Amino acid sequence: MTSLIYLKLEVKRAWKRFWRLCGGTGLLLALAAAAALGASRVLYADPVTGRVAVGVSLPEEDALAKQVMKMVSSLDSVESVCDFQYMDRESCLQKLEAGELYAVLDIPEGFVEDIINGTNTPVKVWLTKNPGIEGKLFRELADGGALTLSASQSGIYAGNELYRMLGLDQSIGEMEEELNRRYLDYSLERGGYFRHMKVQASGDVTTAEFYLVSMYVLFLFLTAIPVSDYLMPVKKAMRQKLEVAGIGAGWRVGARVLGLGTLMAGAACPVAGLAVFYGQAQGGMILGAVWILSTVTASAVAVLLYQLAGSLLGGVMFLFLASTGQHFLAGGFLPPVFLPETIQKIAPWLPSGILMETVKMAVTGVWSWRSAAACAGLAGTAWLLGTAAEVKRS
Repeated sequence: MTSLIYLKLEVKRAWKRFWRLCGGTGLLLALAAAAALGASRVLYADPVTGRVAVGVSLPEEDALAKQVMKMVSSLDSVESVCDFQYMDRESCLQKLEAGELYAVLDIPEGFVEDIINGTNTPVKVWLTKNPGIEGKLFRELADGGALTLSASQSGIYAGNELYRMLGLDQSIGEMEEELNRRYLDYSLERGGYFRHMKVQASGDVTTAEFYLVSMYVLFLFLTAIPVSDYLMPVKKAMRQKLEVAGIGAGWRVGARVLGLGTLMAGAACPVAGLAVFYGQAQGGMILGAVWILSTVTASAVAVLLYQLAGSLLGGVMFLFLASTGQHFLAGGFLPPVFLPETIQKIAPWLPSGILMETVKMAVTGVWSWRSAAACAGLAGTAWLLGTAAEVKRS
């Protein structure tokens, strides 16, 4: 009974700060929204790269090589980036030296025939000394083409070996011709692969939905700052009296988590309602479960940070820096695909990464036990660590 009375008092103490929370969080969220808007504009604004000028030196009598280069230059992935200029080798190298070209391709005599018969004569590629973004982009395209060609050659070699093992040497030529035709079809028509599915950096939600989820998660963390005095650990004398009354460290921290959690839930309720009204979130049981999970988890993390800080100013600074810092690393401002590979691996396990995956369930209307378990696990871990800090302080 005493424990329940204490819990009720903690919730009541939290709700006395509701209007302060609304005013302070509104200002902080406006700043965060401005940052997210800037990030989205950078992400989906005008292209940051110009056209890549590439010089091509072709053998005069090699009509097949000319035809293949025309087919390659017509690919969507190449045509959207590169401008090919056909001239002799000396002119290409002069323009490369003058900085008028980013790269030069020197196609050898009989290049296509050598690919088909397995000779694999290399194409010489010269790159400018200061390639910039455009030069690096061309290098990626060239490397991708080389990998595609390597895969094709590996398939033909494997076919040759199989036919010899089966005693079908007389059919090898026919097999090679068929495979070459198929591989050329796949390679030269690969632009068709991108016509049926739109791929977004924001994953399985739209850009607008992604930033709605991101800002909601950041909103939850920022709500703790205007009510930071509520999160301060209790004084030593108060702790001793609560211990005598049978209210241990775990219950004290848990009551504070639930108090702040209900306050966050109240502040987030209008946000969730607007999201449903404008069709950005699915209503129903999933929304309710996500609403409870996200607010309790964010509350537990905020209480833990204040437990570790131990002071009002330290808690405010620690919460703000930790929440915004890990939110960026978790892909809250820029999707993880644009972050370094190492950060991409840890992003899903950061608090914002876990919460964003949880909130996405309300947007997509698809329940994920994995995301829900990760969110509940984060809340439980934060509560345990907060309890440990409370015991240590005692």
